[in-house]
Formats: sequence, C-alpha cells, structure tokens
Amino acid sequence: MRLKATAEAKPLASDILMMVSNAARDQEQREVRRPAYLEFLVRVDAALGMAGPTGASTLEERRAVSSALDVLVLVGPSDVVETAQHLAALAQRDHGHSSSEVEHARTAFLTSARSALGSSSDALARG
Repeated sequence: MRLKATAEAKPLASDILMMVSNAARDQEQREVRRPAYLEFLVRVDAALGMAGPTGASTLEERRAVSSALDVLVLVGPSDVVETAQHLAALAQRDHGHSSSEVEHARTAFLTSARSALGSSSDALARG
C-alpha cells in the first residue's frame, strides 16, 4: 500500500514543480513586457502630437516609435504586437490622424497589453 502511495506522489510532485516553474516563467515574461509596453506608449504619445499643433510627428519621433515597436515584436505576444502595429502606423503618419481613431487604437493596445500581463488596469502603471 505504501509503494502505491509513493508512486502516486511522484507524478503529483512533478506536476507541482512544473506549475511552479511555469508560474516563474510567466512572471519573468510579464517583467520583460511591462517596461516594453510602457516605453512604446511613451514613444507613441510623443509622436502623436500629444505634441505639436500639426498632428504630424518628427522623423526622430517616428524612429523612436519604430524602435519601441521592434522591442514589442521581440517580446510579444502576437495580439499585442498587432494592436501596437496599428497604433504605431497612426503615430507615424505624415498627414495626421483623427483623435477618435487614435483613441480607439490606443484603447485596443492597452486592452491587449493588460491581457498579456494577466491583470487589470493597474498592470501598466506599476512599471
């Protein structure tokens, strides 16, 4: 009887170790992603003319958005990258953008980023 209990405990212990390892990996990913998401937002906000009366970003601001987007492509996940690409495209336009279009794209990015971080609205603010 004791051998059976020991044999059953080994897979359970293995499962627990796997869960702990997965949780640690997930936490590491969140810690890498959070600053990348924040940096992207800072660069996009600067390029969107939350700076400037023309609504057009400078070449330097567009390059900064592109660099921040490159980091997001590396850290993923794909749904965050997709929403970031749309927001980046708006920020990099030479001819400006509508505020409602920008707000919609920004909200979509924030929603996907929060989801990837596995928490609610305060996830990005903790940086």
